[in-house]
Amino acid sequence: MTVIPFDEYDDERHIIEADKVGGAVDPADRKATFADVVSHTDARRPILPAVLRNPEGRRALVRWSAGYGGHTALYHLTRTPKYAAKVAAYAPRGAWRASASVIWWAVGGRDNFHLRQEAASKNDPHTWQQLDRRREKASAARWWVVGAGLVLLLALVTAGVVADMPPVGWYAAVVGLVLLAAHYGRPADRPIVDRVVTRQAFTKLTGEMVRGAVVALGIGVKEPGQITFPPPGIHKQGPGWMARFDLPGAIVATAVLEKRDNLAGALRLPVDQVWPEVGPDHPGQVDLWVGFQPSSKMGQPRWILAAPTARTSVFEPQPFGTDARQRPVSITLFESNALIGGQPGSGKSYAARTLATIAALDSTCELKIAEFKGTGDFLDMADLCSTYACGVDDEALQTGRDVIAWALAECERRGARVKRARERGDAPLGKVTPELAAKRGSGLHPVFILLDEVHELFLAYPDAADMAERVAKRGRALGIILVMATQIADRDSVPPNITRCVTIRWCLSVGGQVENDMILGTGAYKRGLTATVYRPRVDAGWGVLTGLEKPGSVRSFFPDHKATAAILARAAQLRGQVVGDQDDVERVQARDMLADARAVLRPGEAGVPWAVLAERLAEQWPEMYAGVTAEMVRESLYRYGVESQDVKVGRKNIKGARRTALDEAQQRREIAAE
Repeated sequence: MTVIPFDEYDDERHIIEADKVGGAVDPADRKATFADVVSHTDARRPILPAVLRNPEGRRALVRWSAGYGGHTALYHLTRTPKYAAKVAAYAPRGAWRASASVIWWAVGGRDNFHLRQEAASKNDPHTWQQLDRRREKASAARWWVVGAGLVLLLALVTAGVVADMPPVGWYAAVVGLVLLAAHYGRPADRPIVDRVVTRQAFTKLTGEMVRGAVVALGIGVKEPGQITFPPPGIHKQGPGWMARFDLPGAIVATAVLEKRDNLAGALRLPVDQVWPEVGPDHPGQVDLWVGFQPSSKMGQPRWILAAPTARTSVFEPQPFGTDARQRPVSITLFESNALIGGQPGSGKSYAARTLATIAALDSTCELKIAEFKGTGDFLDMADLCSTYACGVDDEALQTGRDVIAWALAECERRGARVKRARERGDAPLGKVTPELAAKRGSGLHPVFILLDEVHELFLAYPDAADMAERVAKRGRALGIILVMATQIADRDSVPPNITRCVTIRWCLSVGGQVENDMILGTGAYKRGLTATVYRPRVDAGWGVLTGLEKPGSVRSFFPDHKATAAILARAAQLRGQVVGDQDDVERVQARDMLADARAVLRPGEAGVPWAVLAERLAEQWPEMYAGVTAEMVRESLYRYGVESQDVKVGRKNIKGARRTALDEAQQRREIAAE
C-alpha cells in the first residue's frame, strides 16, 4: 500500500491511491484550518423584515396602518360622550381611593397587620405592643414623605402661577389628574375605553399548534414530537406566518396537501387562510403559510399595469398575478405558450385576460382573440385585435381555424426571415430579438393568439389541433405566443401532444387528480401540485402554475370594471387610437409623437439624442409621456420612417433623431394625406 506523507497530503490523490489497493475511499479526517473557518458561509437572516424589503410590502404596511389608525380614531371619537360619563363616575371614587391609600400607607396600617392580628387573637399584649411600636416608627418617617410631596405639589402650582402658565396648561393638568383618578377608580372588569377589535381571528402560529394539527390529520404522525422544524423555524413572512417542518419517516408532504380542509379545521381557521406547499429540501418537508387574514378579506395589491403610465414589452417579465403571500408573480410572454384549465367558475377567462392585457400594453404586439363560449368575455378588447371572433357557430369556429392556419404559415415565413437575419448576425441565437421585432418592415413583430374554450375548436376541427401543436413547437422562437384556455383537457378535447409542448400550465379549480394531471402533467398531483384544493367561485382566479422558476399557487389579478376600462384606454393610446366616450373613462386623445418630437426641438438644433428627446417629451407632456424611455421613443418614431442616426453632442456622436429626418417624415405624411 502506498503511504502518503502528511505534508504532501491531497484529498483527491488519497482517494485514488486508496481505491487502487482496495482500501477506504473516504478522505481522512483532518483539523480545520483558518481558511476553512473564514470560508464557511452561514445562512444569515436579513436585517430588515420581509415586509420592508419591497415597495409593495411597504405600501401594504402603510395602507394597513392608515386604515387601522383611522378606524380606531373614528371609533373612539363617536364614543366620546360615553367615555366622558364613565370618567365623571369613576374620578371621585378614584380620588377617594388614592387619598385613602396614601393615608393608610402613611399610618402603616398594613405593616405587620397579620402578625398584630394574630397577637390580638392569642391575647398576647406584649407582642402586639412591640409590633405596634415598629409600625409607629415607620409611620413617623412616612409622614415626612407625604409632607414633602404636598410641599412639592404646592411649589409646582405656585411656579405655574408665577410663570403665568396659559389656561391650556392648567386644563391639561386637571384633565390628566382626572383621567388618572378615573383609571384608579374604575372596576377591574370595566375599562373606560371600549375595544376596537372584539375578536382576534388569528394571533400567532406556534409549534404546538402545527404539531397538534398535523397529528389530528391522521396521516401517520402519532406523536407531536415526531415533527421537527429546521431553521429558521416559524417566522413572519409577508402578511402571515411561515412554518417549515419535516414529517417523520416516509410520510410525504402531499398527504398534508390533500387534507388542506382538515388542516384548516384543526387550526380553527378558514380554508383560504391556510396554504400548505411541498418544501424545497425533500418530499417529506412542508411549507405551511398561514395568513393574518383569509385571502378573501386581504384582497390583492394594486396591479402595476393599472398605473396611468403603464406600458409593457413581451420580451420582459411582467406581473400577472400574486402568490398566497401577496408577492407579484411575473411572466415573460416571449418564448412562452400557455394552457389554462379549470372547471366552470374557476376564473379561466380572467386568468387569460391578465396575459392578454400584458400583450395589449405592448404597442408592437398584434392581438388575435377567438372565444368559443359566446358570452363576449373579451368583447372590450375587440378594437385592439387584428382578428376577433366570438361564439360557437360555424363562422366563429372557422375564424379560429383560420387563425391557427395563418399562424402556422407565418411560422414558415418568419423562419426564413430569422434565418437570413442570423446569416447577417442580427439573430445569433436563431430567434426573434427585441431589435428585430421593433424594426420597421421586418415582419417579426410579436403576435399574441388567445383561444378561449379551445376544446370547442379542436372538437369541431381536429386538424386545427395538429396545426396548433406545430405552432406551439415552432412559434416560441419566432415571436408567436399561443394561449389556450379550456374546461376539458382530455385526450379528445386537447390532444396530449399539445399539452406536452406548452411551457406554461395554469391549473385552476378542478374536481380530481385525473383532471389535475391532464393540465399539469402526469405525476403533478403526487409531487404536491394539487389544484383540487381550490373551490369554484370562492377561490376564483387561484390555481397551480408550472413553467416558471418555481411552481406554486398563483392568483390572477382581477381589476374592476373601471380599472379595466382605463387599462384598455391606455393600450389604445399606445397603439395610436382615439378612445371614444366611455361610462367610466374620460375621453383620452392619443398624442402625435412625431409632431411632439418636432415641437420640443430647440432653434438651431440639428438633432437630439433619444434619451434627451424622451426627457423633453416627459417634461412637456407628463400626463402622456411620464416614464417613457429612449428606446420607446426610438421605436415609436421608427414607424414614421425616422431612422436612428448619429447626433453631434460636444465631441461625441450619439444615436438620436435628426431634424431633417423628422421634417421628411412629416412631409411624407402630409403627401399621403392629400
